[in-house]
Amino acid sequence: MTSTAALTAGTEALAIELHSILKEFDPARRRSKNAQAAAERLAALAGRAEILLETTPVVEEHPHAGLRARVAEMRVALLHHAERWREGEGRKQLHRSLQHKYEALAAALREYRIHVPSLRPTNYARNIFHVCWGTFALLLIMVLLPHDALVWAAALFAGYAWSLEVGRKVSPAFNERVMRLYGKVAHPHEWHRVNSGTWYATALVILAVSATSLVCGVAVSILTFADPAAALIGRRWGRTKLVHGRSLEGSTAFFVVGTVAATTVSMLAGLAFVPALVVAACAAFVAALAELFSHRVDDNLTVPLAGMLGAWAGGLLLNLPV
Repeated sequence: MTSTAALTAGTEALAIELHSILKEFDPARRRSKNAQAAAERLAALAGRAEILLETTPVVEEHPHAGLRARVAEMRVALLHHAERWREGEGRKQLHRSLQHKYEALAAALREYRIHVPSLRPTNYARNIFHVCWGTFALLLIMVLLPHDALVWAAALFAGYAWSLEVGRKVSPAFNERVMRLYGKVAHPHEWHRVNSGTWYATALVILAVSATSLVCGVAVSILTFADPAAALIGRRWGRTKLVHGRSLEGSTAFFVVGTVAATTVSMLAGLAFVPALVVAACAAFVAALAELFSHRVDDNLTVPLAGMLGAWAGGLLLNLPV
């Protein structure tokens, strides 16, 4: 095995172990009595990083020099955080700091076409922002804007979002300013990748040009309410693991909450209860599958589009144009 292959394989293993630690000791799931266990695992991981560095040649001009530097930074951070974790110093802040270190390492690995899971830690501010913004979008779709105007509004929003993405890509300083602005509602991986809000804006454009206001409302209501419900239930009570870090409890919450939300929107749009329930359940089921299997594609794009397809399927079952 070449030195680069050994380094990338070892770094991938370190990243996956750190992901496991951060997920297991998420502040919403674990209590302070586990602080010692967390500190010990972080210190052990720092030891593994040191061994990996010792077995990797130090050649500054080598292509893997950047990745090796990330591993060295991670080792220092792990030792520092392990000590502070033992002392009980602001574990929530320590957890968030390590999240960013992890995502920086994940970004370095992507340069070698190695993909490790993204972190989706508990973030109540993000959940509230998600629901408030989604509710505003629902008001625009169902009450405030005619459908033609909705297309233009979605296009303007997407244009703004993608303009920010271009600026972030071109200028690290601009990226830093934008992410500091949205920092409280951003996941750590969004500092290095396209923001979930941008994928959401893209989905809104596709919905607006492809579907009726009713179907748009159904799809957006599912993302607005079911997605944060699944995240909260899954992180706190998820025990039955499915795929890509999802749990049966979280996916069930997604389906139930999505069905209730979409049924409500469908009835407000004029459907009777039974057809509204059928359309909503079909949309929520397909969207839940999309959320479950969204791995490298952001679920803020896949969930509303899947909800649209599910709503169409429900309409076909009832021979009802939606």
